Amino acid sequence: MKISLGPLLYYWPRQQIIDFYRDIAASNLFDIVHLGETVCSRRHELRLDDWLEIAAQIKASGKEAVLSTQVLIESESDLKTLRRIVDAEDFRIEANDMGAVRLIAAAKRQNWIVGPTLNVFNPETLALLLDDGASRWVVAPELAGEHVAGLRAALGQTIETEVFAHGRLPLAYSARCFTARHFNLQKDACEFRCINDADGMLMRTREGEPFLTINGIQTQSAHVYSLLADIPALQGHAEILRISPQSAHTTEIARLFRGALAGKIAPADALEASRKFLVETPCNGFWYGHEGLAFVTPGEAADQSKAPLPQADTEHTTSESATTSSPTPDLAARLTARLLTRLREFKLPAFTIPASFTRLSNRLPQLPPTLALTTALNLTPQALLPRAPLQPLTGHHLRVCVLDAGLNLDFTLGRTGSFRPCRPDTPADVIISANLRDFIALALREEDADTLFFGRRLTMEGDTTLGVLIKNTLAATDWGKIAQ
Repeated sequence: MKISLGPLLYYWPRQQIIDFYRDIAASNLFDIVHLGETVCSRRHELRLDDWLEIAAQIKASGKEAVLSTQVLIESESDLKTLRRIVDAEDFRIEANDMGAVRLIAAAKRQNWIVGPTLNVFNPETLALLLDDGASRWVVAPELAGEHVAGLRAALGQTIETEVFAHGRLPLAYSARCFTARHFNLQKDACEFRCINDADGMLMRTREGEPFLTINGIQTQSAHVYSLLADIPALQGHAEILRISPQSAHTTEIARLFRGALAGKIAPADALEASRKFLVETPCNGFWYGHEGLAFVTPGEAADQSKAPLPQADTEHTTSESATTSSPTPDLAARLTARLLTRLREFKLPAFTIPASFTRLSNRLPQLPPTLALTTALNLTPQALLPRAPLQPLTGHHLRVCVLDAGLNLDFTLGRTGSFRPCRPDTPADVIISANLRDFIALALREEDADTLFFGRRLTMEGDTTLGVLIKNTLAATDWGKIAQ
């Protein structure tokens, strides 16, 4: 197996970056080195010309230098940088968004790399990217090992595969900067505060447990994902292991991987030796199909692979069911428990209201459904929907648009704290729009407001301050308890 160094995810001072890659070029620990700014274009300690110079040094040292593209392209300036990367034919490219894929395909570049943030989860998508010239696939970190094996088998052709094997997990990217928000700063006036956190800013729960790490617009895991002890389980599933840079001891971590791959140290012992170099405790749950923060030992992984299939439910015998047509108390309790479990596990199916219903609904009066909504809100106890935080909405015209149902519900919050309908022919201060399915999913807590908002399935127009207040209320309210 080869070892690659992933792109630098953090914002370090210029000299620290230059010194770091000088040491990497001088070492023999990495076969592949990924370079470039992938998180935030505002990080300008190094410009693209600096990255190209470092790439040339890495290549001259006998290693493969790869230019990694930015994950979120947000401006024409970002596009210009991306075009220059595509034009740099001396180096391979790791594409981290579909805009980069389009430009690479248009330039007829071959031998490029499918980055982890392209989120390839099926062989059809991977085959399509291979047809466009890709020759290596970097697996999304949340994809379990058995799924990686299944996807490679179903692909029908060989592809070099790279697995994220060490580092804090990149979980999500946002148009907002969480570091700036932490300091009550605007994204465009962030003062580059993230340069003060060389390994990201750790967030903890109220109980003091590590929760997440914020890194500018990127959210990472708090724990350090490590597959060092799982190298035997990686055999046959990947040809390359990726180590993500950290502010200290990156080369020590790589040396332990080298030793484990060469058989000089047992993988489990290598992991134990690595603990003193980690910025947090390790995890590896995603590889085994568990929650990402879980840590599965090699012994537990072996037991999991040997676990018997679930047995059929035989608790209801023929004699029990034949004794009476009415369920016994024990049986009724079991049936009730089973029903509640099924209800908790229920997932709202995808659906859209037919267009014919929408056309009909547009012609009907909007007052009855508006009255139903305001009545439901007014009947909600203060403990579940406190009115005090909503006082800034008093007297403002609010409109909820259920797009696929053709409903426009216009209402306001009165001075007495009660919601009431208002005239639809006056301009709305805030308009909230989504399909019926997404509103229901929000009420059932299957989706959160931020996910719907950034997926553009929930839109808000009008007064920004009022919109943020409503969005935060949607996120904080337990709609399931209200429904009960």
